[in-house]
Amino acid sequence: MAGGISQIREIAGGSSYLSQSELRANFGLGKATRAETVEVQWLSGQHQVFRNIEVDKFYLIEEGKQEMGQQHLLAGPARSEKH
Repeated sequence: MAGGISQIREIAGGSSYLSQSELRANFGLGKATRAETVEVQWLSGQHQVFRNIEVDKFYLIEEGKQEMGQQHLLAGPARSEKH
């Protein structure tokens, strides 16, 4: 929850031939600088709650781990422009 607004995303881990479902959940929080609460309900029934989460970052959440890891994205190779 951020700014009094609650959002829900469902992640489907399945895939099909030569494809994979997106495993990231993205949330638009407007001008908010932090998510007050991030709640995860796992298929196993486990429920996790994380609080006061910074925006504009990718986090790795693993079932049973009490800490969220920050996920660093690597930039692709620089593209040269041909004139």
